[in-house]
Amino acid sequence: MNKKWIISVLCTLAIWGAGIFAFIHIKESVPKKLSQPSIIAVAENKYEKKEETSPELKEIIHKSQKLVVQIETEDGTLGSGFLYNNKGDIVTNAHVVANAKEVKVKTADSKEFTGTVIGVSNNIDVALVRVPELSSLQPLKVAKNRKAEVGDEVLALGSPLGLQNTVTTGIISGVGRTFDLQPFRYENVYQISAPIAPGNSGGPLVDSKTGEVLGINSAGYDQGSIGFSIPIPNVISLIEEWSEHPMTKLPEIVFVDNAYAHEEGDSFEEMAERLVSYFYEKY
Repeated sequence: MNKKWIISVLCTLAIWGAGIFAFIHIKESVPKKLSQPSIIAVAENKYEKKEETSPELKEIIHKSQKLVVQIETEDGTLGSGFLYNNKGDIVTNAHVVANAKEVKVKTADSKEFTGTVIGVSNNIDVALVRVPELSSLQPLKVAKNRKAEVGDEVLALGSPLGLQNTVTTGIISGVGRTFDLQPFRYENVYQISAPIAPGNSGGPLVDSKTGEVLGINSAGYDQGSIGFSIPIPNVISLIEEWSEHPMTKLPEIVFVDNAYAHEEGDSFEEMAERLVSYFYEKY
């Protein structure tokens, strides 16, 4: 009888001991597991993260937009330009102001002024317009000596299709592109991926990191994100000369009708003609 009682007590103690051990083990291990991060939750959070425009880029865009203007000639040609110095000089394309002595200049805040063409080339697609009323504004920084490289991130600003203060982003996708389109020669120009359209002509190509003007947007392709921009170092000597010594007699610019349908197998030169002629359309 005593033997059975002792065995019963020992079994009971063994069961209690096992229960206590299990309780302690569960108490310690469960919180540890609960404190570990959820792998699924982390994966979901990765998809929730969205790329946002940096404050620095927004500031560059905001400052640049205020110094980009829309240009309109008497015959209805629309283009863009940007403030180059504290004399109120606006850099643009020659094909925008061709054969005009005065043009209408509209600023970002919708003010309109009359600008005088003080310099224009009949073989390089660049011109200079003076608006004395804008001389009090701080001009855009211009990269006079710096050449952009493939992969540089850029902004194209202007008034495509008359939509003023439009900004598109892209990169320098090619350099050293050269072609002729009478009467102009485009030599060692940038190829850019930023989408541009008629009305962007003459607008600045801006470095998205420094805010400096790298080039003058001159042409774009209507079937893809391809454009051309004239590097500032290529034309800075002309711009500075006109600013110091305005032309007293402007050259006549005679255009050749280069518009034709795009065909498969076009060479680069043939495609370039189509690209630039697309920009010569009147409104």
